[in-house]
Amino acid sequence: MGNVIAVDTLIVELEDGTVVLVKLTLTKIEESGFSPLGGIMFSGKLNADISSISPEKLKEKVKDKPVHYSGQQLPTDGWEVVDIKWQRPAVLGATVNTSKGIFSFRVVAEATMAARNMNYRTPAGDPIYYVAWVYKPYWRPQEKDAVERLKSAEGAISYTSPSEPTYIYGVKVN
Repeated sequence: MGNVIAVDTLIVELEDGTVVLVKLTLTKIEESGFSPLGGIMFSGKLNADISSISPEKLKEKVKDKPVHYSGQQLPTDGWEVVDIKWQRPAVLGATVNTSKGIFSFRVVAEATMAARNMNYRTPAGDPIYYVAWVYKPYWRPQEKDAVERLKSAEGAISYTSPSEPTYIYGVKVN
């Protein structure tokens, strides 16, 4: 999968009692051009691994339905929208050295919609779920004394709080 910079999980609780987990892994951050937001534009590569945990009453309803395997084309029949009851966004971040100095980079993933399909089941026996989410990137230049802090923390990982993780990954400071 390449270098893992940061990992967090978007947790989505649906109105039907199902919890969908979207494990997001940030594997690449790079400069991708100019932006008025600090003079630099970033792009990143994120991978997603999705799983769900459904109540037993829903598993019972789909126990005799055909199995749909990950990687197969999604069925076109049987989808219904399910409201999102609650969610904990995924927050992934890093401190990166760029051509314009050191920046804090963060991306937040939030679910926007969800749907389920009761005509099929996963190999684990859950109905099939589909969750749409958005990525919200943020970045800002670090203050000058951050360079000295990074020299002593190079390659370390620091976790500050559940809502604001900060990861320092492989930063090269000359």
